[in-house]
Formats: sequence, structure tokens, C-alpha cells
Amino acid sequence: MTVASARRFTPADRRGFTLPAFLRRAAADSPDNCCVRTLAGESLNYGELLALTERRAAGLAALGVSKGDRVLLVMDNSIDMIVCWFAVNLLGAVEVPVNTANRGPSLVHVAENSGAAVAIIDAQYGAALGDVARELTVLRTVVVRGGSAALSWPTVSLQDLDASSGAVPDVEVSYQDPASIIYTSGTTGPAKGVVVPHAHMHTFAAHVVEQLRIISADVYYVCLPMFHANAQFMQVLPCLMTGAEVVLADGFSASRWLEDLRQCGATVTSLLGVMAQYVFNRPAGPHDADHRVRRMITIPLPTVIAEAFERRFDTICVEAYGMTETCLPIYRPIDEPLRPGSCGKALDEWFEVAVVDPATDEPVPDGEVGELVVRPRFPFTTFLHYHAMFERTVESWRNLWFHTGDAARRDAEGYYYFLDRLNDRIRRKGENVTAYDVEVALTELPEIADAAVIAKPAQEGEDDIKAYLVVADGVVPPDPVAVLTHCVARLPYFAVPRYLEFIGELPRTPTGKVLKRTLRAATQTASDSEWDRERAGWTVRRGVNHLVRLDSADAAVPGQT
Repeated sequence: MTVASARRFTPADRRGFTLPAFLRRAAADSPDNCCVRTLAGESLNYGELLALTERRAAGLAALGVSKGDRVLLVMDNSIDMIVCWFAVNLLGAVEVPVNTANRGPSLVHVAENSGAAVAIIDAQYGAALGDVARELTVLRTVVVRGGSAALSWPTVSLQDLDASSGAVPDVEVSYQDPASIIYTSGTTGPAKGVVVPHAHMHTFAAHVVEQLRIISADVYYVCLPMFHANAQFMQVLPCLMTGAEVVLADGFSASRWLEDLRQCGATVTSLLGVMAQYVFNRPAGPHDADHRVRRMITIPLPTVIAEAFERRFDTICVEAYGMTETCLPIYRPIDEPLRPGSCGKALDEWFEVAVVDPATDEPVPDGEVGELVVRPRFPFTTFLHYHAMFERTVESWRNLWFHTGDAARRDAEGYYYFLDRLNDRIRRKGENVTAYDVEVALTELPEIADAAVIAKPAQEGEDDIKAYLVVADGVVPPDPVAVLTHCVARLPYFAVPRYLEFIGELPRTPTGKVLKRTLRAATQTASDSEWDRERAGWTVRRGVNHLVRLDSADAAVPGQT
């Protein structure tokens, strides 16, 4: 299978990149070309996108947003979400996309840590914001899209914001300036805000253009959430940089995936590993290859289905490895044969990549397992720092390498293989879960004196979440359904534990740290005291964000505690 050539970027190109500059250039070069459309038929060409972005930026400026200010975006996938992001950056301000499933402590942490005084929200998330109003000390104004929200802050409708007659301030934006703060899950504490400069965004996008060979004729189907770096920097921005077209879906659906590709004429797309597994698990059919997508990014492509997936859907799956902090320094070369289990080779022109002993940072020989570490060859091609967490920044850059916390090995031919996590990260339904956030939510219950949360392998891949709970002295253990009902109100849907187990005390080191390796070992064997919500007939639905029970007819009904 041959793939058309695409523009090749050099490290020097990053100095000429800012999002406002590329947006204006694209609108000048191809004003009538479609930039973004939805499956429902909404669309903007490049000229219309710039005009709306400028009106919206003028409205934000009238609210007092200026260079360096942070603006929360609590929005689902929509053209408006893209325009809000671009409008914030047009002012030299910093967008802070928020996972729309965040509730309680996780929502408070992002809002407070970022220091955002203005938020733009879809109306349906007004209740979640209102629930934590007393805990938010910085937020001053809320812009509401698609309806109204009864909130304690002054509110402005997005429609009124777009009607602003003011001019866009003349702001000089540099490739070195912060553009985004993307919150990625921590492992021993609250989520860390990754401060992404414009040149870092450029590096993300430029490598996708090169590795997938994106050209102006491409149609990129985007079904990942816009509040993640993947959708923003690896899907939307490559289109902006090449004049290609974005087709924006509301979200991912394994049952609709193929039909969506056909309907919109997509030529390229991206999936997370668990999504590829869900697609592959669908019944095979004679027309599975009847689409135009002949290359796609899959991070990771599950080893057991890798070769069969490419054959069945007649596509090249470009695996890669990376993090929001570092871009993707490792890619599968698109012209080389698939190597199941490998995430590819290092982009040596841009990054240094090594596998080291996690205790000493000394390199290990090829074939041996160690920690994957990365550092850039050029300034501003990785993140600036963790926002308001400078001690975590220093910790992550020990010995002048960024420590990923992931176990990997490299073979003699230079291919890298991601193996496991060295830390306590949990990966659930394509999302990183912070054990700390779940533990905080659990210990808010007066009956729970202590909690420890770990990953437990899920049947479909990735992880399920198990919580070990210590009950307060003299208290009757709470009903498991009551525990989960509380979690649903305080956590993203994907972070609600599946398994609960009440124990007398948590195993700890002499210095008081929980021995999670002991808990992980214990969970490998069956336990009569482990409660499984799915076996008990309970699940959590994203759309309604509450606990539901499956009745005998397999229909969801609201859960009662």
C-alpha cells in the first residue's frame, strides 16, 4: 500500500509557528475550503472559522481576558469547542480544556490550580460547576453555550459573546508562549497541568503530518474527546497546518465507527487501543474494508489483534508512544512492516530516547527492561512545566531526562516496546485515572477511615479499578451501592471503582506509605470479600452520569440506594 508524500517539517519551523499565525495563513490561502464539519451537517470554511474566532476573541477581550490568562473550556465535541480554543489563543491567552466527566474534587482541582477566572461551558455542565461553587475561589465569569445555567457567578451566553462589536486586540504571540494547560493524571497526588507552548503544539502536529502523510485532500475523522491533547494537537492541528478537513463526531461508538467513516468520506483517523479492540470485537462482515481510511494512528494497537486488524480493515495502523509532556517521540515507520507489540522507532532528529535503570538512570543494554526516558534536542518542543507544581517538574526531569514512569525495552534494530507501568497509573476506557482522586472521594464518606485504589486487569484490556476500604472504628461498613452512589457524584464516570473490598488495615512501609504492590499481589487471587458491581448488576452510564441497575429485561433503570 503506497501513501502520498506530505510536507516535511524541520525543527527550525517551530519558531514560525503560533496558532493565530497558522489560522490566519490558512484563511488567507484557502478561505473557501471546508475546515471543519460535523456528521450532522454543520460546517465552517477557513474564512468563516477565522471570522467567528475573531468575533469570539473580541467578546472574551471585553470580559477582560488578555495575554497569559487561563480560560476553562468545559465542552463536548463541537465546532464551538474548536472556535473557543482558537479564540483564547488568538488573544495570547491559555486554554484549559476540562474533561467533561470531572466532578467534585477533580473539577475543583483543575479550576483552582489553573487559576482561571473565566470558564466557557456547555449548559449541561452548569450543575457540576454549581455543585462545587463554594470551593472555587478564582472563577469570576461563566460563558454558557446552548442554554442557560443557574450559577452564582455572572453569566454570559455564547451567542451574546459572538455579537461583540469590539476589535481583537493586537497581541504579539510567540512560539515560546503557553497555549494550553492539559491536565494529565498524576499517580501519587492531584492531576498535573501540563503547560504546552505553541511550538510544542507545532511539534505534535508536524510529526502527525509527516508520519501519516497528511495532505490538503485528506478528511480526518475525529471521534476522540476534544479536551485531550490527542484530538486537539494530533488531529485538528495537522488539518489546520495542511488545509485538510476535520470531521467532528460527538464521540466514539464501536457500532457506528465504520458507517461514520463511510458517511463522511474519511481518509484518516485515530483510535486508542481499547477502541480498536472494541471495533475488532464487532462481528466481522464482508464489507469491513469498504471505506477510504488507509492509514490511522492507534495508540497502542493491541498485540493479539494487530495483524488481523490491518488485514480485516485494509489499513495501516501507525503505532506510537508519547505523553502530553513530550509529544510522541516514537512512531512506527509507515513504510515498514507491522511489528506487533512495538510502538516504533525514535524520531532521532527531534528527541533523545533511552531505556535506563529506574534506580540509577544508567542505560540498560538492548533487550533489557528499564524505564523509558526522553529529552528534546530543541527548545520548546516539549512542555514548559507543570502548572503551579514546580517541585513535580523538577522531580520528573531528574538527571536532565524526562522520566515517563513506564517500563520498556529496545531491540537491536532500534524498535521500542512499551511493557508496563512503573507507577500507580490506572488506564480505564481510554482515560488515565488518578488513584489519588478516587481515594479522596472514598474517604469523604464518614464511614471510611482509609482507602487504597489499584488497577485490576480488565477482560477487554486496560484496567478495572479496585478499592480497598478500611472502615472507621465502631462503624458498620456502608452498603457498597451507597459507596458507589457517592463516587458517581464526585468522580468522572470512568473513575468509579468496579471492585470494593473491606479490610482491617492497609499494608504500609515503615515510613507509612501504602504498599500497593502487596495489594496488587493480593488481588491476583480470588477473594470471597470482594464485591463486584457488574456481577451485582450495577453499572455507570456516561450520558446520565448516575448509577444504574440492569433489570431482568436488560434495561437500565435509575439506581436506588
